[in-house]
Amino acid sequence: MLRRGCEPSRSRAECQGKGYGRMLMTGLEKFASQHGVERLVVNAARDAVGFYGALGWSVVEAGGENPVLTKELRTGP
Repeated sequence: MLRRGCEPSRSRAECQGKGYGRMLMTGLEKFASQHGVERLVVNAARDAVGFYGALGWSVVEAGGENPVLTKELRTGP
């Protein structure tokens, strides 16, 4: 859910550092885990690698324009 002050029309910088990305990723990981997904893979923007790393993701392919990161999940309720 987007809160007032961080509408899609706002600049990316205005919406960073408020915890929205972490909240979104936590929900995604929980949902995926509950549905039997064991691993997530993402092609990330170079400037987002630190964000994913802070959430426990690992770089598996650093070459190319968009690094590939992965995260192993615990499955179950």
